[in-house]
Amino acid sequence: MSDFANLLNEESLLRLAGERTFERGEEYFADGHVIGLKEETGTISAAVRGTYYYRVKLWAKDEDLAFHCNCPVGQDQAFCKHCVAVGLAWLDRRNRKGEVSDQLAKREMTDEEIREHLMEQDKKALVRLLMHQAEWNSEFRDRLVLEMAHKGAKPPDLAIFRTAIDKAIRNRGSVAYARMPEYARGIEAVIDSLDSLLERGHATEVRELVERALERLESAMDQVDDSDGFMGGILERLQELHLSACCVAKPDPSALAQFLFEWEVTSDWEIFLGAARDYADVLGNTGLARYRKLAEAKWTRVPSLAPGEKDPERYAGRWRITHIMETLAKQSDDIEALVAVKSRNLSEAFSFLDIALIYRAAGNDEAALEWAERGARAFPANTDSRLREFLIEEYHKRKRHSEAITITWTSFRERPRLDAYQVLHKSACHAKQWPEWREKAIALLREKIVARKEQPPRSEWGSPARADHSDLVQIYLWEADVETAWQEAKIGGCRDALWFRLAEAREKEHPADAIAVYTEQLKPILQLAERSAYENAIEILRKIRKLMGQVGKEREFVALVQSIRAQHKPRRNLMKLLDVEGW
Repeated sequence: MSDFANLLNEESLLRLAGERTFERGEEYFADGHVIGLKEETGTISAAVRGTYYYRVKLWAKDEDLAFHCNCPVGQDQAFCKHCVAVGLAWLDRRNRKGEVSDQLAKREMTDEEIREHLMEQDKKALVRLLMHQAEWNSEFRDRLVLEMAHKGAKPPDLAIFRTAIDKAIRNRGSVAYARMPEYARGIEAVIDSLDSLLERGHATEVRELVERALERLESAMDQVDDSDGFMGGILERLQELHLSACCVAKPDPSALAQFLFEWEVTSDWEIFLGAARDYADVLGNTGLARYRKLAEAKWTRVPSLAPGEKDPERYAGRWRITHIMETLAKQSDDIEALVAVKSRNLSEAFSFLDIALIYRAAGNDEAALEWAERGARAFPANTDSRLREFLIEEYHKRKRHSEAITITWTSFRERPRLDAYQVLHKSACHAKQWPEWREKAIALLREKIVARKEQPPRSEWGSPARADHSDLVQIYLWEADVETAWQEAKIGGCRDALWFRLAEAREKEHPADAIAVYTEQLKPILQLAERSAYENAIEILRKIRKLMGQVGKEREFVALVQSIRAQHKPRRNLMKLLDVEGW
C-alpha cells in the first residue's frame, strides 16, 4: 500500500491549505492543470500550469504530509493551490485505478522506462521529437543552437554565444519573483555552454564572453526580484569561470590588473571583490605592482575619519577602496600596514575593536588593550557592547577585576536587561563580589520600574513606556527562582511570552495557576481571525485539557470549548480544527 494511503485525503488537503486555497486548487485540478503526475520512491511529483509552470513534490515525513512547490506561496512554506491540485490528481488516479488501466500505465511510467523507450527509437524519430520540442520551447531551441556552436574543431562562432548571452540576460522591464527560476535557468544554460567551451581549449574567447555576461548582468541586477538568491550563484560561477580562463589564457598582467581594479571599485554587486588575492598567481609581480599603484593613487584621496565623524560615501566608494587596501596588506602579511588602513576610519567604536582584534590575533596583547581603551575613551557612553566585552575579558585576564566590573555596571545602568545582568553576574563572580552587585542591580531595576510608572503620558504619536515587571520576571526565571518570578508577575504584570514560560514552569506543582494563565492568554489569540492564531489556540487548549484532566476538571474543559464555539461560531476554520480534535 502506498505511504500516502492514510496521509493524503481531501480532509488533510483542506486542513493544510485552508478553505479558499483548497477551492482554488480544486479549480486547477478540474481544469486539467496538473501535468506529468508520478509516484516514485515515496514521492509524488508533478508540474502545475499556472501563471508559469510550477514543480510540486509531496512526500511522507514523520507521519505527516510534507510538501514543496517553487511558486511564491510555496517558497514561503505555505501549502499552496498547486499542492492541492497535485494531491487531488493523485486521489483521482487512485480512485480510478482499474477503470483506465492503459492510460494509467502511461501516466505512471518512470524516468528509466522513458529512457529505455527513447534508446529504442531510430534517429529520425528522435529528430522529429526534438524539432517539435524546439518549435514550442524557445529555451530548448537556444540550447540546441549553443550545442551547434561547439560543433567541429574549427574556432567557435562567438557571434552565436554573444547573442545567447544577450538574449538570456536581457529583460524587457523587471523580472518578477515568480519568474526568477525560469530566468536564472536560462542564464545557467549559457554558463554551462561556456564551461564546455573552456574545456575545448578556447580560454581567450571564454574570458571575453564572461566579461560580456558580467557587464550585462551588472545592468540587469536592479531589475530582478532575486529574493531567493539565484543571481548570487550565477555571479559566483561567472567569476570562477573568468579566473579559470585567465589561468589558461595568461592575458597581459598590467591590462588585467587595470580591468580588475576598475571593476572592483565601481561594481555595485561586489564583482571581482578581493581580486588581488584571487588573481595573485595570474597577475604575478608585474600585475600586482600595477594593481597596487592604482589602489594607492585612489587611497590618497580618501580622508581620515575621527570618532563620531560621518562619511557620506560609507556604503559606496570608500568601502570598496578600503577593502582593496586591506586585501593588499593581508597579502603582504604586514600587520602595521593593515592597522594603518583600518586607522583611516575611526568614526565608530567598533573600528577600535577591529584593530584590537588584529593585534590580539598577532599575539600583541598590550597593543590590543591599548586600542580597546582608546575606543572606550572615544565612545564613553552607549558604545559598542563588543568593545566593552573585549575590555572586560582583558581586565579579568590581568586580575584587574574592579575595572572590569565598572564597565559591566555602566552597561547595565544604560540598558538594565537580562543580557547585561548576565554579563554583570559573570564579571562579579570573577571577583567573588556577586551578592552585593546582585542586590545593587535588583534595586536599580525596581527604581526604573517606579520611574516609568511616574512618567507622564506621551503624545498621541509616542508609545507609552512599559511599566510592568518583565525584566525582573525574566531575571528570576534565569536564576531558576520560579516562585519569586511568579510573584513579580502577579504584582506588576509581564509580557505574554513570560506568562507562558511561568505557566509551563508551574504546571507540575501548581496546575491551577497554569490553567488560569493559559485560559487568560487564550482570549486575545482567539480574537485574531487567521489560521496560525487558530492553530496556536488549539495547542493551548491541549495544554488546558491535559491539566484539567489531572485535577479532575474535565467538565470545565467541555464548558470552555462550548463557550468558544458559541462565541466564535462564524469562524469555520476554527470550528473545523475543533472538530478534528473531537471537542
